[in-house]
Amino acid sequence: MAERTPTNLDDNAAQSTVGRLRSASVTAATKVINLNPQLGMWKATGTAIAHAPNLTDLRKPATGGDNIIFDENGHSARVANANELEKQYVERAQQDRVDTVSLDNSTDSKEVRQQALPHVDPEAKVPWTTALKHGLQAAGKFILTPTGFFITVYGLNVVAWGAMLFFLLLKAAPAMNHPDDGDADSSPRKIWIEIDSQILNALFCLTGFGLAPWRFRDLYWCTCWRAGWGPENGRSALKKLAKRNNDWFRMGARPGEEHLEDERITFSGKHAPPTKPWKLDLVVWLIVFNTLFQVGMAFFMWHWNRIERPSWGTGTFIGLGCASSMFAGIISWWEGRKIKLIEGPKVVASDDKQIDV
Repeated sequence: MAERTPTNLDDNAAQSTVGRLRSASVTAATKVINLNPQLGMWKATGTAIAHAPNLTDLRKPATGGDNIIFDENGHSARVANANELEKQYVERAQQDRVDTVSLDNSTDSKEVRQQALPHVDPEAKVPWTTALKHGLQAAGKFILTPTGFFITVYGLNVVAWGAMLFFLLLKAAPAMNHPDDGDADSSPRKIWIEIDSQILNALFCLTGFGLAPWRFRDLYWCTCWRAGWGPENGRSALKKLAKRNNDWFRMGARPGEEHLEDERITFSGKHAPPTKPWKLDLVVWLIVFNTLFQVGMAFFMWHWNRIERPSWGTGTFIGLGCASSMFAGIISWWEGRKIKLIEGPKVVASDDKQIDV
């Protein structure tokens, strides 16, 4: 019997199936790489603290109480009327571009902002007991956000296992200090030090390795920006980085484009000055170095057993890894705090749609 040869219909069907699978895989990969997760525990915590409601916010009806909400990154925001905010943006866009008088300082702009934001006396303050209640409510809302939940669970684990390791190193558990005062390799103290260290190493690997694709993507954008590669001689990459780090970074406008800053709606009507570009470079590189230092830490933890492992290696890499991540978090916190002091909390429309213009 002659062997059956595929028909053109069979070929077309096979090619169509392969094409759909390839298209689906490319689409899925594109969606994953375009995600913008927080790039580290310390950075996420730093920006969350920078944008968190302070005591002044909690005591003012316009910035406290039910008006406090949180976005997916755990950054606090304030609810405003969507229609009035849209009206404010349209009036900004229609303003004469060569007009030297900012719309923020005009009577119309102030009236629109007063209509958009809660109708309250700006000098009014609630009692301390009410402010405390608002703070507890805000903490609950923060924990229910994706980033807030991760920061809470991850942070509690690091603190708990880190504290246990600290007390084990101090020989604070007499029941584990046998034989030989807990210095013998067979002692429960030494065994639990190893267990504790491996758990902490796994927690650090979770962020160091799990977030590596987006960390190196940001490094690629940073390289394109500095080398002048791509659209607009690299400025397109800078815009991506600025949008990706808008919780603490403000990009300076080119000459003649200053009006674009006025189109961005803020709670206070003011705009923070541009952030020094070198700080963006530094944060991107610090986050990448954190991943590289974690590679060294994991190598020492997994290549040698607890008896043969060189103590200087683990001490060096855990110190460098924690320092790089912490320093990036401090910069993000400091710059994010300055932005919030000038621009106020983020503004979110009452239909929960972020105002991002």
